[in-house]
Amino acid sequence: MEINEIQTRIIEIANNRAKKKGIEITPEISFIHLTEEFGELARQLSNKQMRPDLYDEENLKEEIIDIILECLILAKLFNTNLEQEFKKKIELLAKKHTPNP
Repeated sequence: MEINEIQTRIIEIANNRAKKKGIEITPEISFIHLTEEFGELARQLSNKQMRPDLYDEENLKEEIIDIILECLILAKLFNTNLEQEFKKKIELLAKKHTPNP
C-alpha cells in the first residue's frame, strides 16, 4: 500500500470508530490518542529493561504502528501532503547532514 492509501483507509476507520462513539475526530482528540500510544510504547520499552517477564515484542511493534497511524490521522486533519512533505524534509536533512567534500 502507498502512504496515501494507508492514510485514506485509517481515516475511514477512525471516522467510523468516532461515529459509533458519537464524537468527531479533532486534532486535540487525535493528539490525545497519540500520547496514549506513546505511553503504551514507553511501557513496553520499560518492560524490556526492567520487567523482561512482561515484555511483549509483538505488542511493541503494534504500538509503533499505532503511533504511525495516529500521526497519519493528525496529518490528514491538517491537510498535509505527506509525500510532498516527506520529500522536502528528507532533502533538508540530507543537505544538513551530508558531509562536505
